[in-house]
Amino acid sequence: MKSKMFVILPITTLSGLLLLIFSHNMPSNLTAAARGEKQENMVTNVLMRSGAPSKTMRELVSPAPIVTTGIPLGESQATEPQTTTTIALKDRYHAVEVEKFDVLEGVEFPTDYIQSLQDEIVKEFGKSQQFKQVLPAGQNPADATASTLRLSGTVTYFDPGNRAERYFGSGQGHIVIYVVLGDRPTGETLVTDQISATLSGGIFGGNPKNITHEFAKTLANTTKLLLEKPVPSPGELAPPEAAGPRPPSTDHKVVTISSGNYDQGQVNLNAEASTGYRLVAFTPKGMESADVTMESSATPPQVYQYRVLHTHLFGNLEKDLNKAALDGYRYCPNTLAWLAGGFGAVGFAIIEKPPVPSKTSYEYRVHAATQLSNAQKDVVKDQRENFSLVGTFETADRHIALMERTVSKAGE
Repeated sequence: MKSKMFVILPITTLSGLLLLIFSHNMPSNLTAAARGEKQENMVTNVLMRSGAPSKTMRELVSPAPIVTTGIPLGESQATEPQTTTTIALKDRYHAVEVEKFDVLEGVEFPTDYIQSLQDEIVKEFGKSQQFKQVLPAGQNPADATASTLRLSGTVTYFDPGNRAERYFGSGQGHIVIYVVLGDRPTGETLVTDQISATLSGGIFGGNPKNITHEFAKTLANTTKLLLEKPVPSPGELAPPEAAGPRPPSTDHKVVTISSGNYDQGQVNLNAEASTGYRLVAFTPKGMESADVTMESSATPPQVYQYRVLHTHLFGNLEKDLNKAALDGYRYCPNTLAWLAGGFGAVGFAIIEKPPVPSKTSYEYRVHAATQLSNAQKDVVKDQRENFSLVGTFETADRHIALMERTVSKAGE
């Protein structure tokens, strides 16, 4: 008779024991994320039957996420590195409904382009194969239980350019759209981003309507990065900018930053800030300029301060961000851009320092990958180290990802 060896494992919690037992009864064809989610559900059911309080169950089987989505402008608390794993949006959602986009008041965008935009997005999402089903607005997934995203957006800027000039290499068309990915059943906002695209050519200069195709391609790539973000924890608040773009208030200022004259743009920003104005929106207008909308928000002398960062190398942009962060500055959402500057284009961003010194500071990483898959790997790796994806941008040959994490200040 063969003897058997028994190993006593140092499991000190009921949830740990249950997770160990259930881990040996998982189908082998499940992904790691799916196995984890199924194990959590099984443990929760057992604990519910035992009468454990719901708060205790959440703490036992669903640790707090490593990172959060969104880019809140207010202070956030420093967090210690965690080793827990979270479910990425791409592993939770396998279908997406594409809504017809809105157009911000005052923006001239042809009505027939709206339908074209929806059609092109559905087509490009289908090509990218990041979703099992891509649905036009109003349609339901074949699997009624499938977790489904809803994509909506608002066109905030459109310039058709000049077709005749495009034939000779200029006259580019440009579009900027604020997009929102939300949970379809609940309407909860999960991810927001501002995405721009350029129409630079085509047959006989390219039909201006082709800008919808260019945007759809950029959106499909950017969405692959955004879906690497973790699913927000229950009750987690959406970031302030999730409310979406809106017409500026009656008391607002617009500062235009022109390519090749970034230092003057910084001076102009701080001149308005010194009278109590704060950046609320950033709109790139092609590669030649960008408009910064500011609204009255502070009372002098307690005012915001700004720096305009611009460099030909994204590695230098990372260094500049981290150097400024030591002085109390933080990246302003949606200001990552690619603009003209001297000998070639430059990476561009605006950072902000609040009137009252923050109790936290920030650290940044900037990735510029030639392959989208490498950009995704960079995002996943950084998220394991408590970084959050706070900015994206597409150039002709680079996928840009800006990562941010909260760090403690010395002595606090």
